[in-house]
Amino acid sequence: MKKSLLFVIAIFSSCTSYKNLKATHAEDLWKASFEDFTGKETLDFKAREKKVVYLSSKLEHSKGALSLKSNHSEISDAHVVNHNKFVLDKDYKLDIIGKKATGSFALKYDTCEVKGIQVAYNSNIELLALSNFLINYDDFESIPDSQVFNIDGKEVKVKSLYALNLQIVNEFKPYLKSKSLDIIKTYFDKEFYLHYSNFVLNLDRFPDAKVTSETKFLNQFASLEDARKFTTAFNDFYNEIHFEKFLEAYQPYYEKMVSEVSQSIPKENFITEMEHFFGKKVANYNLHPSLTMPFSTGFAVGGEDSIGNVFGSFSKPENIDDVFNLDLGFSNSKALRTICIHEFGHSFVNPAVDKVGENIIQSTESLFEPIKNKMSEQGYNQWKICLYEHFDRANEVIIAKLIGDNEKAEKLLADNVKNRAFIYLPQIIERLEFWYYNDYFTKTYEQKVSEIISELKPVEIK
Repeated sequence: MKKSLLFVIAIFSSCTSYKNLKATHAEDLWKASFEDFTGKETLDFKAREKKVVYLSSKLEHSKGALSLKSNHSEISDAHVVNHNKFVLDKDYKLDIIGKKATGSFALKYDTCEVKGIQVAYNSNIELLALSNFLINYDDFESIPDSQVFNIDGKEVKVKSLYALNLQIVNEFKPYLKSKSLDIIKTYFDKEFYLHYSNFVLNLDRFPDAKVTSETKFLNQFASLEDARKFTTAFNDFYNEIHFEKFLEAYQPYYEKMVSEVSQSIPKENFITEMEHFFGKKVANYNLHPSLTMPFSTGFAVGGEDSIGNVFGSFSKPENIDDVFNLDLGFSNSKALRTICIHEFGHSFVNPAVDKVGENIIQSTESLFEPIKNKMSEQGYNQWKICLYEHFDRANEVIIAKLIGDNEKAEKLLADNVKNRAFIYLPQIIERLEFWYYNDYFTKTYEQKVSEIISELKPVEIK
């Protein structure tokens, strides 16, 4: 993010002296090596609404004294590289102070926006998911009332988990034989319906969606005409079933759903921590809860400038006939933490693993054998996918520590290693934390991931 000199100004003190100074001073990075540095250099950060300065610092000296202060308070040098955040709700003055110091300093002072997560349903996703539910109506409707599922130690009727979905879909039963729905089904037969999520999210709202050669995610289709056929089917189906009347009638449900999610998402500023840790910024973070998606389903969405997730409810809906007392099953802070930190994390982690040379992935593939069965039971049936999950879960543990939740970090690590067979997590976390507190200035996250994978050690399973 570009920073104007109006907000970040380097002021060089006239009483400062050096010998053999070598320095580079870019927009948000300042490095210098020197002999006999005596005096003070200052960076001023002016107060800015919803902004944070994330300072990474590395001070080394063989003679004299070298220190770093923020508003006259000394900044800890507990690690080789130290990371500190300053919320710009007031002016900050950063001083580098030398007393006959021979050594060097490196400062990276990135100004970040304090970002929130946007929570909103998307009517295109609602129609996409409704179409899928209609196509599979018999499968859901025929669930026996006697079939139960254990959730948090309680037995719940499986069919009750889909109570609101079924209530909604029953309103559209007259359209089960729709020609437009038949066309839609041909696409869902080829691809899992949520694979079309990014495409429909980037369209104008049905029934006015149009497809051009510039439309994003066209690679989902055989041709431009194929994409237009898909889109036309949804435009026509929207009009045929009078979907706008449904959206209007269920507005109280949508408002309650969005409220339940908004009140349950993590309150900590984990986005700033993640972006700083990975060295990558994303403009928008979006959650799209859905009334028409079945219970406990979800899918990661996003693009170059966004990360997000579409998902159904997390628990059984209650009081669905009483709009003044609705409980739609979205008030689950644990599940939403998983979506926000685990699922968002994949958007940072997976591209880094993808950059690792195929020769490195193949040379370490024997490490998959001891955990292959347990990984496959969880849906991770390839070594590369297993690596995605290892590094993403390492991210969860590290981010929990960075936001001060050490208890959560310990629980996550223990659960993943002991109960889920992520046996390489301890060494991955140890190596990543070493990089963050020692080599942050000299290696990128992507470089460290490649190095860690190439040097992974076998682990004895107890």
